[in-house]
Amino acid sequence: MPSKLHALPDPSRNSYLNDEHAAQLLFLIGGSDQFAFETLYQLWSPTLLGIAYRMLGNRAEAEEAMQDCFVKIWHRAADYDPQKSKPFVWCFTLLRSICIDRLRFDNRLKRGNQITSSISESDFAEPISDDLILSKDTIQTVRRAMDSLPLDERRCLELAVFLEYTHSEISQQLDTPLGTVKNRLRRALEKLKQLLADYEI
Repeated sequence: MPSKLHALPDPSRNSYLNDEHAAQLLFLIGGSDQFAFETLYQLWSPTLLGIAYRMLGNRAEAEEAMQDCFVKIWHRAADYDPQKSKPFVWCFTLLRSICIDRLRFDNRLKRGNQITSSISESDFAEPISDDLILSKDTIQTVRRAMDSLPLDERRCLELAVFLEYTHSEISQQLDTPLGTVKNRLRRALEKLKQLLADYEI
């Protein structure tokens, strides 16, 4: 049983996990606490699976990526520093890295695969839209600004920001000249900066 620094949440009753409890779970997992690990898995695996599925577009691959993420959480929890990032952001970063590696590997095998659809709020499980990462109002403001961009600019920006594609990779992914990709990204970033200036984001 884990050390009772605070009462841990019951995953059978509540899927929400605040930063204090999440950091506590990671601290316990860093000490090889199996109960804390299982608690975190039950609470966050649906959300992380939803993110992985949206990025990879394949249920089986998403499940593997999510499992790989929890393996990394188990081995790296002792390195988590609450002063540097929120607990969910730290876990999300591990998952995103895994998904990006898978996408880049798949692209080397299947150059014709296209990932050009827009990212929307409904693609994520509920906790992604609360204050574990950003406030709901902030997320909605950024999403509205993204949605206001022309489709070609928004696709380039999504690949660059969400999947961390390089300019060359975006060019290959969208079958678009490299110079055009760079111009679209520049225009999209300038427009977003203007749209978000009034919100201090």
